[in-house]
Amino acid sequence: MEERAPNRSARVSALAAGSIVAAAATSSRLGIANPLLVVAAVAAWRAWRLGELRGRPFARVLVLPLVLFAAASLISVLFSLDPLESLDKTPRLAVLLLVPLSAALIDHVWWKRLVAALAVATTILAVWGIIQYAQGANDLEHRIQGPLSHYMLFAGCVLLGAVVAIAELLLNPARRVWLLLPPALLGPVALLLSYTRNAWVGLTAALLLLAAVWRRRLLLLYPVLALALWLVFPRSVLDRVVSIFDLRQSANYDRVCMAISGVQMIRDHPITGVGLDMVDRLYPLYRRDDAPRWSVPHLHNNIVQIAAERGLPALAAYLWLMGAFFTVTWRGLPRLSERRRAAVAASLASVLAISIAGLFEYNFWFANVQYTTLVLMGAGVGQVEEATT
Repeated sequence: MEERAPNRSARVSALAAGSIVAAAATSSRLGIANPLLVVAAVAAWRAWRLGELRGRPFARVLVLPLVLFAAASLISVLFSLDPLESLDKTPRLAVLLLVPLSAALIDHVWWKRLVAALAVATTILAVWGIIQYAQGANDLEHRIQGPLSHYMLFAGCVLLGAVVAIAELLLNPARRVWLLLPPALLGPVALLLSYTRNAWVGLTAALLLLAAVWRRRLLLLYPVLALALWLVFPRSVLDRVVSIFDLRQSANYDRVCMAISGVQMIRDHPITGVGLDMVDRLYPLYRRDDAPRWSVPHLHNNIVQIAAERGLPALAAYLWLMGAFFTVTWRGLPRLSERRRAAVAASLASVLAISIAGLFEYNFWFANVQYTTLVLMGAGVGQVEEATT
């Protein structure tokens, strides 16, 4: 019996880690990912009870801002326009546990499996999207979205997986080229063909970061690469790139109007926000007269949305969370072995990409994108913690 106990606890821990990896890879299909997260939670609890998680990293620097974010969210429910409706959204806060659980469970072995799973999933999504583009989803009215319900969600999932694949391809000496090359090439192509500008900006930021980590002289080649893309891609894609800088463009001006309305919500409800899932209901009351749309599902900006919905304390916790993550992973890079450095750089670059995209689209609380983001955050900080303690 004494010999079986360690094997049993190791199997339970492996079940939890495998379920988290599978949920991150299948986050585009929540009907699959959500049950996997339930299995992961039960298995992780059991592993903890058996002592299997004792002494493992758990993203210590991120725990307090996560707790404060959850607490601020719960307080916002009490002062919500519709407390019962907001209360219905609170169980989702449990997903924040993915950060410490991923730090504890995703070691170097499970990181390799996470990369492989994301590579396969991203390749499938990218091919799916490219086929949709070839079949006519090639303009702003008909955009590729893969199996997801919206092109923004499609772009977010592909962005995370593509950046992880590119980082591993560039930095990991034990790279699996046959596995990583398809998502590294097809992912960015699918993003460009999706016309999703926030993902383009996020991908650019991630590539700049990876170039700085890998070989800084490559930054000088960026203008050449930009020119090559300009010559290769369709005119419709290039026009979309140019439109990023045009405030007269309807979607751009709409985001400006949403930001102004969001600031007004924050001024009226600075501490608790308007309540979970209440922004869309209150937006018509705060809408500018010249705003292009009468109603919006959210404010298309992580910072403004969080502050308007949950209050400034929640925003402070979110900024603390992201700041702590970026600081720990960036400072940890020089002290890591090559393989661990590749993993942390992949985590850092992918979270940077989705966070930059989140300045133009509210993606922090959409499950399809959030699950993978939180897993990558926890895994990245866990790798640094394990190497430096």
